[in-house]
Amino acid sequence: MVTLTTTDIAILVLVTGVVSAALTLLVLHLAFKHHIGPEIERKVDRRLKQGAAQLEERIRGRFIEVLTGKSDVLRKGAQNIARTGIGLLAGRRPLRDDYDDESDY
Repeated sequence: MVTLTTTDIAILVLVTGVVSAALTLLVLHLAFKHHIGPEIERKVDRRLKQGAAQLEERIRGRFIEVLTGKSDVLRKGAQNIARTGIGLLAGRRPLRDDYDDESDY
């Protein structure tokens, strides 16, 4: 018959807890390394590729709009340049909407 003291029982409980925690961590590590981690990487890669494709499509569409003249970007830019140039030639400052009264000139 084996008799255990209180100290022996405490040590056995402590060792059992440490071994149980170590096994749990080992199982979690293996699961993450071989299943969960690669799945997360696949999802991130898929989303990055989708985002890159969408960005490329938007840029391509915007570029085509500018080249074909469907966009107002070139027209508005040319109008602003023309207004500024005419104002400079006439000796006036360009018109700005943020002036409240004539004393700001």
